[in-house]
Amino acid sequence: MDDSKTMELLRKREQKALEEIIKKYNPYVSIIVYKILCGYSAEIDMQGVVNEIFFRMWENADKLDIQNYTDLKPYLGAIARNTAINEKNRIVQNLPLDEHILGEMNDSFSQIEKSQILQSAMAQLSKKNQILLLKYYFQGKKIKEIAEEENMPLSTVKINLKRSRSKLKKILEEEGFIYED
Repeated sequence: MDDSKTMELLRKREQKALEEIIKKYNPYVSIIVYKILCGYSAEIDMQGVVNEIFFRMWENADKLDIQNYTDLKPYLGAIARNTAINEKNRIVQNLPLDEHILGEMNDSFSQIEKSQILQSAMAQLSKKNQILLLKYYFQGKKIKEIAEEENMPLSTVKINLKRSRSKLKKILEEEGFIYED
Protein backbone atom coordinates (compact mmCIF):
# COMPACT_ATOMS: atom_id res chain seq x y z
CA MET A 1 0.00 0.00 0.00
CA ASP A 2 1.43 3.42 -0.92
CA ASP A 3 1.68 6.26 1.59
CA SER A 4 -1.15 8.35 0.17
CA LYS A 5 -3.68 5.52 0.62
CA THR A 6 -2.27 4.72 4.03
CA MET A 7 -2.56 8.38 5.05
CA GLU A 8 -6.21 8.44 3.98
CA LEU A 9 -6.93 5.35 6.09
CA LEU A 10 -4.97 6.83 8.99
CA ARG A 11 -7.11 9.97 8.88
CA LYS A 12 -10.15 7.68 9.14
CA ARG A 13 -8.56 6.12 12.26
CA GLU A 14 -8.06 2.72 10.65
CA GLN A 15 -5.78 0.72 12.93
CA LYS A 16 -4.55 -1.31 9.95
CA ALA A 17 -3.02 1.89 8.53
CA LEU A 18 -1.11 2.53 11.75
CA GLU A 19 0.19 -1.04 11.76
CA GLU A 20 1.32 -0.67 8.14
CA ILE A 21 3.12 2.60 8.90
CA ILE A 22 4.87 1.14 11.94
CA LYS A 23 5.94 -1.91 9.95
CA LYS A 24 7.29 0.24 7.10
CA TYR A 25 8.89 3.11 9.04
CA ASN A 26 9.93 1.66 12.41
CA PRO A 27 13.57 1.10 11.29
CA TYR A 28 13.80 4.64 9.86
CA VAL A 29 12.36 6.26 12.99
CA SER A 30 14.50 4.06 15.26
CA ILE A 31 17.70 5.13 13.49
CA ILE A 32 16.87 8.81 13.91
CA VAL A 33 16.09 8.31 17.60
CA TYR A 34 19.23 6.24 18.15
CA LYS A 35 21.50 8.78 16.42
CA ILE A 36 20.20 11.59 18.61
CA LEU A 37 19.97 9.67 21.88
CA CYS A 38 22.82 7.14 21.60
CA GLY A 39 24.92 8.86 24.30
CA TYR A 40 22.00 8.77 26.72
CA SER A 41 20.88 5.16 26.21
CA ALA A 42 21.27 4.28 29.89
CA GLU A 43 18.92 7.11 30.83
CA ILE A 44 16.29 6.67 28.10
CA ASP A 45 13.96 3.91 26.95
CA MET A 46 14.58 4.35 23.21
CA GLN A 47 11.77 2.02 22.17
CA GLY A 48 9.46 4.08 24.36
CA VAL A 49 10.50 7.20 22.44
CA VAL A 50 9.87 5.43 19.11
CA ASN A 51 6.44 4.34 20.34
CA GLU A 52 5.69 7.92 21.39
CA ILE A 53 6.48 9.13 17.87
CA PHE A 54 3.97 6.78 16.29
CA PHE A 55 1.45 7.65 19.00
CA ARG A 56 1.85 11.37 18.21
CA MET A 57 1.33 10.65 14.54
CA TRP A 58 -1.86 8.70 15.41
CA GLU A 59 -3.12 11.53 17.63
CA ASN A 60 -2.54 14.10 14.88
CA ALA A 61 -3.72 11.95 11.96
CA ASP A 62 -6.62 14.27 11.25
CA LYS A 63 -4.12 17.09 10.62
CA LEU A 64 -2.23 15.24 7.87
CA ASP A 65 -2.29 17.27 4.65
CA ILE A 66 -2.97 14.48 2.19
CA GLN A 67 -3.65 16.94 -0.63
CA ASN A 68 -0.08 18.31 -0.69
CA TYR A 69 1.97 15.49 0.82
CA THR A 70 1.95 11.89 -0.35
CA ASP A 71 5.03 10.67 1.51
CA LEU A 72 5.15 10.08 5.26
CA LYS A 73 8.93 9.80 5.53
CA PRO A 74 9.73 13.54 5.91
CA TYR A 75 6.79 14.00 8.28
CA LEU A 76 7.82 11.07 10.49
CA GLY A 77 11.46 12.13 10.29
CA ALA A 78 10.60 15.58 11.62
CA ILE A 79 8.47 14.16 14.44
CA ALA A 80 11.22 11.66 15.31
CA ARG A 81 13.93 14.30 15.33
CA ASN A 82 11.94 16.76 17.43
CA THR A 83 10.72 14.12 19.88
CA ALA A 84 14.22 12.70 20.35
CA ILE A 85 15.72 16.16 20.85
CA ASN A 86 13.01 17.01 23.40
CA GLU A 87 13.73 13.76 25.23
CA LYS A 88 17.47 14.46 25.19
CA ASN A 89 16.87 17.96 26.54
CA ARG A 90 14.66 16.56 29.29
CA ILE A 91 17.41 14.15 30.36
CA VAL A 92 20.13 16.79 30.09
CA GLN A 93 18.19 19.09 32.42
CA ASN A 94 18.16 16.35 35.06
CA LEU A 95 21.88 15.59 34.86
CA PRO A 96 23.91 17.01 37.76
CA LEU A 97 26.48 18.85 35.61
CA ASP A 98 27.68 22.42 35.56
CA GLU A 99 25.41 24.24 33.09
CA HIS A 100 28.31 26.04 31.46
CA ILE A 101 30.09 22.77 30.61
CA LEU A 102 26.85 21.14 29.55
CA GLY A 103 26.05 24.00 27.16
CA GLU A 104 29.42 23.68 25.44
CA MET A 105 29.06 19.89 25.10
CA ASN A 106 25.53 20.14 23.73
CA ASP A 107 26.63 22.72 21.13
CA SER A 108 29.58 20.55 20.06
CA PHE A 109 27.45 17.43 19.63
CA SER A 110 24.78 19.42 17.82
CA GLN A 111 27.38 20.80 15.41
CA ILE A 112 28.79 17.32 14.78
CA GLU A 113 25.30 15.97 14.13
CA LYS A 114 24.48 18.82 11.73
CA SER A 115 27.80 18.35 9.96
CA GLN A 116 27.13 14.63 9.44
CA ILE A 117 23.63 15.31 8.12
CA LEU A 118 24.96 17.95 5.71
CA GLN A 119 27.82 15.73 4.50
CA SER A 120 25.40 12.90 3.81
CA ALA A 121 23.09 15.20 1.86
CA MET A 122 25.96 16.80 -0.08
CA ALA A 123 27.19 13.35 -1.13
CA GLN A 124 23.95 12.94 -3.07
CA LEU A 125 24.78 15.92 -5.31
CA SER A 126 27.05 15.80 -8.35
CA LYS A 127 30.75 16.47 -7.73
CA LYS A 128 30.52 19.67 -9.79
CA ASN A 129 27.68 21.02 -7.67
CA GLN A 130 29.40 19.97 -4.44
CA ILE A 131 32.44 21.98 -5.48
CA LEU A 132 30.35 25.04 -6.33
CA LEU A 133 28.53 24.94 -2.98
CA LEU A 134 31.73 24.39 -1.03
CA LYS A 135 33.55 27.25 -2.75
CA TYR A 136 30.64 29.66 -2.34
CA TYR A 137 29.44 28.84 1.19
CA PHE A 138 32.46 27.37 2.96
CA GLN A 139 35.35 29.12 1.25
CA GLY A 140 33.47 32.41 0.92
CA LYS A 141 34.37 32.92 -2.73
CA LYS A 142 32.40 35.28 -4.93
CA ILE A 143 30.39 33.92 -7.86
CA LYS A 144 32.65 35.73 -10.34
CA GLU A 145 35.74 34.13 -8.80
CA ILE A 146 34.15 30.66 -8.90
CA ALA A 147 33.15 31.15 -12.55
CA GLU A 148 36.73 32.02 -13.46
CA GLU A 149 38.22 29.09 -11.50
CA GLU A 150 35.76 26.58 -12.93
CA ASN A 151 35.86 28.09 -16.43
CA MET A 152 32.08 28.52 -16.45
CA PRO A 153 29.82 31.42 -17.43
CA LEU A 154 28.68 33.55 -14.49
CA SER A 155 25.01 32.76 -15.18
CA THR A 156 25.71 29.01 -15.18
CA VAL A 157 27.34 29.23 -11.76
CA LYS A 158 24.35 31.19 -10.41
CA ILE A 159 21.83 28.72 -11.84
CA ASN A 160 23.78 25.68 -10.61
CA LEU A 161 24.08 27.19 -7.12
CA LYS A 162 20.34 27.89 -7.01
CA ARG A 163 19.43 24.38 -8.23
CA SER A 164 21.92 22.78 -5.87
CA ARG A 165 20.50 24.68 -2.89
CA SER A 166 16.99 23.59 -3.83
CA LYS A 167 18.03 19.97 -4.28
CA LEU A 168 20.00 20.02 -1.03
CA LYS A 169 16.99 21.45 0.82
CA LYS A 170 14.75 18.74 -0.62
CA ILE A 171 17.22 15.99 0.35
CA LEU A 172 17.47 17.34 3.90
CA GLU A 173 13.69 17.53 4.24
CA GLU A 174 13.31 13.97 2.93
CA GLU A 175 15.81 12.84 5.54
CA GLY A 176 13.71 14.49 8.22
CA PHE A 177 15.91 17.49 8.90
CA ILE A 178 14.00 20.72 9.02
CA TYR A 179 16.01 23.87 9.56
CA GLU A 180 14.70 26.13 12.29
CA ASP A 181 16.01 29.64 13.01
